[in-house]
Amino acid sequence: MTRWLTALTLLIGVASALAEDPKPVAAATPAGDKMHPRVKIETSLGDIVLELDAEKAPVTVLNFIRYAEDKHYDGTIFHRVIKTFMIQGGGYTLDMDEKKEGLRPGIKNEWQNGLKNVRGTVSMARLGGNPDSATAQFFINVVDNARLDAPQADGAAYAVFGKVVEGTETVDKIRDTAVTTHPKYPAGGQAVVPSEPVVIKSVKLVGDFDRAAVETNVKSAEAAAKETAAKAKAEKAKEFETLIKKIEDETKGKVVTTDSGLMYVDLKVGEGNMPKKTDKVSVHYTGWLTDGTKFDSSVDRGTPYDVTLTGGVIQGWLEGIPTMKVGGKRKLIIPSDLAYGKSGRPSIPPNATLIFDVELLEIK
Repeated sequence: MTRWLTALTLLIGVASALAEDPKPVAAATPAGDKMHPRVKIETSLGDIVLELDAEKAPVTVLNFIRYAEDKHYDGTIFHRVIKTFMIQGGGYTLDMDEKKEGLRPGIKNEWQNGLKNVRGTVSMARLGGNPDSATAQFFINVVDNARLDAPQADGAAYAVFGKVVEGTETVDKIRDTAVTTHPKYPAGGQAVVPSEPVVIKSVKLVGDFDRAAVETNVKSAEAAAKETAAKAKAEKAKEFETLIKKIEDETKGKVVTTDSGLMYVDLKVGEGNMPKKTDKVSVHYTGWLTDGTKFDSSVDRGTPYDVTLTGGVIQGWLEGIPTMKVGGKRKLIIPSDLAYGKSGRPSIPPNATLIFDVELLEIK
């Protein structure tokens, strides 16, 4: 699957072209050190030397070096070049086929490590909607991309893990290479694929690397992340328990939990027919976040909403509405995985549990 940066960041990149050429990144350590190993990317347009930061991004650095040692990058290309944004590579072959063989699971996104997406830094590409989906593909910023440092729609930014210390002229050659469209890489119709392939011949470690120390850092980071996640999960469970009790106290009813995790309580049991899962129905609804923020309401608009129960709406609705009867009103408590999940929506944060009051008006 193609790893895309968001369309918004493309627009930011275009805007950056109007600014003066940003200054190069700060000078590197004189020869790197065991926690700042260097790797050489040999390309068909010249060499690039990266200094990686295993202190601030141990998971990402270890992941990158492992792919280099596996020779995963050898023979891949810089497949996506946007002159006002970045150059991206490490994931496609000369035939513009995505290289899936040898890919490992996605890694923890270390975007909160203090490193910034400025000109000359290297970051991991990932799937939108899944912060921890980075595998082998990487990109080098060719302008300052401050927006990549801010959380995207899925709640995370892009993790910087190193910087160019030699071969800036090669980066600029790749940046300035002619690009075209390609049928195997649609890119929304944009010309981003180099007309003449820019081949990554090899990626090799060229400096000292304290693997044991980095692996220890990785284990410490993973342990800390697990502890933080466990605490957050416990706090969320406690908050959710309080929320359910509040709903039951207000409705004087008992919240029912289905096998999928959907919860509901009937505010009024209808006396009409129950729809089939292939029907189209008309409903009124109001939606809230768990903090009481109202984000949408057909009631406020004064116009019922038509729903086809075969799809087109969140899974929580597709499960919760068919067991209602016409004339009934139900409060649905929908976990994020049955709603909008990690991606969220403009008015709905990632991983949000949603609460809907739904009235089934008629079966169409």
